[in-house]
Amino acid sequence: MNAIYLDKEIQKSFSQIIHEACKNLPPGLVSPIDAEISLLLKLGILKYSVLSNGSTFGQQLLNIKYENISTFKQILYMVFSCMDYVKIRCELWNPSHDVNQRIFTFYIIFKILDFINTSIFLRNGVKPLLIERILDLNQVYASEKLPRTFESKYLARELLWNGFIEILVYTLPLINYYKIKRLFKQYNPFYTKSMYSSIISTRVITTQSKCAHCGQNPILPHHMGCNHVFCYACLKGNQTADSRYECPACGHKNPNIMCERVSA
Repeated sequence: MNAIYLDKEIQKSFSQIIHEACKNLPPGLVSPIDAEISLLLKLGILKYSVLSNGSTFGQQLLNIKYENISTFKQILYMVFSCMDYVKIRCELWNPSHDVNQRIFTFYIIFKILDFINTSIFLRNGVKPLLIERILDLNQVYASEKLPRTFESKYLARELLWNGFIEILVYTLPLINYYKIKRLFKQYNPFYTKSMYSSIISTRVITTQSKCAHCGQNPILPHHMGCNHVFCYACLKGNQTADSRYECPACGHKNPNIMCERVSA
């Protein structure tokens, strides 16, 4: 699987280089032949990898090769790898033609077989690609005596970063930013503290009304005494987490926790 990922990244890198080189050409000059450029790029990569060395560039980076790949199998490997080009060109040529319908049916069958092959690979751990199973290609180490080396510092750094990211993922949703903001204002000597404002009796709900907390259309509109409306879950959840919760829009607060439904 790592070899497949490396092969995709190598092709993507070459494709980006080609697009960067062609971006200053006149508009509409490259886009009509974009499929042909991708085909030539894929054929070039396969020519200097599978045809020349019997393994892809990703396999060579991992010291892997195909054990029993003949010249005939190499040609079939290249043909099967470029089948997407035929499908794309037939769709652009005449989408309603019978040939295109048959190719689409063949493509659906191919994808189903590819899914079945992936399921078998996850069970047995061999031949991750459908083309490898069709051609009966076995992957082996190119040199059994070559030692497999790795950098322990790199692995330790990856483990530390992954652990730190997991901590952030579980910790950040638990932080009450509005309470931190309120405490910062409370202990800030340069901040002018607002007094308890009077409770407004009437509020107008329109299609343009937004929740003062999440900024979306309020679901079960409620208020806390000011003229702003909240979703019930937004207001009640914040008041449960912070008994001194203030309106984020106007800073309104009252001594009693107030969460009343907005009357239509």
